[in-house]
Amino acid sequence: MPELPEVETIRHGLEKHLVGNTIVDVEIRLAKQFTGEPKNIIGAEVVGVRRFGKGLVIDLSNGQSIAIHVKMTGQLVIGGRPMTVGNGRYPNKWTHVIFKLKDIFLYYSDIRQFGWIKIIQSSDLKAQSFFRDLGPEPLRDLTQAKFFDILQNSRMPIKLLLMDQKKIAGIGNIYANDALFIAKIHPKRMASSLTQKEKTAVFNGIEEVLKKGIEVGGASEWNYVNALGEKGGYQNFFQVYNREGELCKRCGGVIERMKMGGRGTFYCPGCQRL
Repeated sequence: MPELPEVETIRHGLEKHLVGNTIVDVEIRLAKQFTGEPKNIIGAEVVGVRRFGKGLVIDLSNGQSIAIHVKMTGQLVIGGRPMTVGNGRYPNKWTHVIFKLKDIFLYYSDIRQFGWIKIIQSSDLKAQSFFRDLGPEPLRDLTQAKFFDILQNSRMPIKLLLMDQKKIAGIGNIYANDALFIAKIHPKRMASSLTQKEKTAVFNGIEEVLKKGIEVGGASEWNYVNALGEKGGYQNFFQVYNREGELCKRCGGVIERMKMGGRGTFYCPGCQRL
């Protein structure tokens, strides 16, 4: 699933190409992924694009917003009609919503159909459960003091806590694995058991991997592409994520994989001892 760096990369691309453009029409090909009245946004101008954790919000001039969560395989790609980018052609059989703007098209494609698009009054946005329940976000309002409090009051393993969007927004499996490797913390360590020094190491590790992810345009592990249909580059910088059986970059040990919370969890048993 796209995480903070991937969604921030998409946000930046949408902002660059959509702001100042007017929505002319909306074509809905799969009703279950779209909630709200399309007529409420026709003729409105895009005035901004925001991100909340892994969610996106396109704000319009008439007080309406388009809230989007791409989930596992959703893609938001800008271009002409039709268009081809790399190996992807838009629209395709997985393109479920098409926004026609004055100068360009915005395609929403989603192979697994887990994502959603909702038309919401901008003033009601924070009342929506997804946005209302998000925890503080790294690189924004998650201070070191807040982070320490979250860990101290938790009864969860540190890996699962980092991925709990109600505790901390934006971190998913990729960056949780790599941040814990950088901090030399085993994923199964109970969050409340970490020392002040270890908590600081995790906090710094989170910021390091997220900044790197944003710098290189996210990780194109599965279906993720940016707003221009281009792949990111963080997959070339994985520390332990998806590197089972490979050698640790720090100690030369062999990276192992286990399941936590139903997700593949990668770690170095030599560097990250329980």
